[in-house]
Amino acid sequence: MAGIQKVRLNNLNINIKNALIVGIIIAKCSPRTIGSKKKNGDIRGITSFTLRDSDVDTINVDVWGSQYFILTFYERFLVGDVVEISSPKICVKSADSEIYRPQVSSPFYLSLNEGMSDVTIHSGDTFSLYLPLLHIPTKPSAGYYGLAEILKLPEDSNNVYVDLLVVVKSIKPVKTIRTKTGSDMTVRGVEIMDNTTPASLTLDIFDIDTIQRAEEWRPLESVLFIADGRVSWRGRGVSVQVSNRTVVTHQPHTADAESLRLYIRNQSNTKGGEAAAWAAWSGERSSAASVAQVRDRLAGGAPFCASLHAVLTHLDLDEIVNTDENNDELRIRFADHTGELNARIAVNILEETLGCTANQLKAMSPEQRAALRWKVLLEQCSAKLAGSPPRLIVLALRRASPADPIPLY
Repeated sequence: MAGIQKVRLNNLNINIKNALIVGIIIAKCSPRTIGSKKKNGDIRGITSFTLRDSDVDTINVDVWGSQYFILTFYERFLVGDVVEISSPKICVKSADSEIYRPQVSSPFYLSLNEGMSDVTIHSGDTFSLYLPLLHIPTKPSAGYYGLAEILKLPEDSNNVYVDLLVVVKSIKPVKTIRTKTGSDMTVRGVEIMDNTTPASLTLDIFDIDTIQRAEEWRPLESVLFIADGRVSWRGRGVSVQVSNRTVVTHQPHTADAESLRLYIRNQSNTKGGEAAAWAAWSGERSSAASVAQVRDRLAGGAPFCASLHAVLTHLDLDEIVNTDENNDELRIRFADHTGELNARIAVNILEETLGCTANQLKAMSPEQRAALRWKVLLEQCSAKLAGSPPRLIVLALRRASPADPIPLY
């Protein structure tokens, strides 16, 4: 194109008409339609993404067009793609328009219209120079919250956005939920953890691009810097959501990120595993607690560690047949003179209690699993519990024996 000029983000101004901008996509927003305005039978749509061309320079980009064009554009360009943008409209951003967008360094934003501007994959010699930019957080990495602080936030707080540095603990399967408006929405939950509390939180992801990116994340190895995650409350529990403002940086190249990854790796290799981590964090010694006392602590909303002496009243080993590496917990229930209590127990903890592996349990017949279940069902047991409200996790479980009795009261 005649008169086209390559421009860096830090040199943009509104008088440039035929700019060529090269950068890497670091975030995307799901496409949406605008009202019900139609032109030639097409519904007008918009999608947006965030572009970076240096360690510090970032900008938001809006893409306008027909509904088909926008959907195709969203599917074609992914986070991590290095792209060339030709002839964008350079606009001065306003405070109101930036509320629901990622925070960027540029005072401008780019507006692209179908048929007037163009975006293509960059294949030049400088391609590899942009790839490391994907691993640089968009905000100062020193200002992030710890998960312990998130757990203490009051439930009546509104529109709370936080920066987090966390490690992926587990990745849940993708599922479809029904919204209040009756439409279906895809969501994936990712369990995240850090070094401020043994409690974990759920990161809820709704946009398809980030859901697919999560396939590459590895439990206990992948570090995430989450810029402007939205804090959300469901019942008594708190979670973090990826919103239109959020930028998720996978494996950030920072000293804090590497320190956190090594800390989590060392904790996972420590004798006693998760139970030891909770005990060290809480400073609590193993002492008998009633069901009612544990339920009161759950209602308090703060994470805790406790020891319960009670009768095991529910354990369905047939559930293990349907578990996989992304869903490795079973439901369990205890009872004592103060009431009943529901919890979850990891399959590896159950293996220690029953003395056989998950694969052995799956290979058994239903009758064999039932016989094994009755060795602990309705028996007096001692359980070490981790409370991450509203979730209650069994960290260790053993049953009483004549040689090792457990008093209930």
